[in-house]
Amino acid sequence: MKKSIIAALFVVFVLFVTFFLLGSMIIMNEPLIEVKSVKITEITWSTMDFNVIIAITNPYPFGVTVTELTYTVVAENLDEPLLLATGTTEGMEDINVAGSSAIDILVPAHVYNTELMTAGIRFFTQGDVDVLVSGSAKVDLIVFQPQIPFSKKITLKREELLMEMTGTTDLMHAITSEIKNTGVNIAFQLLFPS
Repeated sequence: MKKSIIAALFVVFVLFVTFFLLGSMIIMNEPLIEVKSVKITEITWSTMDFNVIIAITNPYPFGVTVTELTYTVVAENLDEPLLLATGTTEGMEDINVAGSSAIDILVPAHVYNTELMTAGIRFFTQGDVDVLVSGSAKVDLIVFQPQIPFSKKITLKREELLMEMTGTTDLMHAITSEIKNTGVNIAFQLLFPS
């Protein structure tokens, strides 16, 4: 009888120590969630496709699962901030990160917004644009599921976007080509409002 009580107390003690150490480790070191880059894959005057690369680094010796990732992408240094995209991986397959490892997640986004035309013209005349990518990741750590925030400002270069849109880095050539191709003078109206 005494042996079974001692064995039960030993099991309780081992479980207590295990959960204490696991809890301490989780509180001290959360997985690291970082925005690595934003890459425009296609852009027109009213739509934009881009990929956000998010890196997840797991410091634990055991695997973790990201059950949900939410994000917003905002162009900041225009006349006023312009929300480009919001998204979530909710309802999609969970993201598994092996123990003591890191992975990159490609999060595609498609934006259809008529304000992009106006913002795009102003952007091309003003220069580079700062894009703020922020959000959070819900990570399943067995004991609990913290929301880990992330945020990063990335500068998109005007020349790179011009090249993607028009095949040239010359702004006036790009505008006149667009006018010739579409047969409208919207670009000049936006550049030189009356």
